[in-house]
Amino acid sequence: MKYTTVTNPVWANAEHTIIDCDVDFDDLSEALVPFSAVASGDYPHTHEIFARCVAGDFGAIAEYVPPPPPTTEELAYGVRYRRDKLLAETDWTQAADVSQATKDKWAPYRQALRDVPEQSGFPTEIVWPTKPA
Repeated sequence: MKYTTVTNPVWANAEHTIIDCDVDFDDLSEALVPFSAVASGDYPHTHEIFARCVAGDFGAIAEYVPPPPPTTEELAYGVRYRRDKLLAETDWTQAADVSQATKDKWAPYRQALRDVPEQSGFPTEIVWPTKPA
């Protein structure tokens, strides 16, 4: 792919193996698109952009800044998302055409999943219930 402009190079990881930048590719209608360049891979233009960034052709490469740790709210969202997925996977156990024995077997597990947000370590220390066999 041909390109005309590369701007805002920044290391995308602490190992300095990926450079995030904005590139104006000739074949795309957008003026600048986010792009990740690497030293090796399937496409020659990604190696070239990486090498030219390292050579300083597009200015200094900004240092990698790790993302901040997730907030308590973000952690809680992730735990609830996992819990909801596990519950959805067991919805079949409570259907009208399922035996009462199967319903009784799965009901405590499902209740334990619903109780996950009430655990004292929520959302950082979760004890996940075990699925019935």
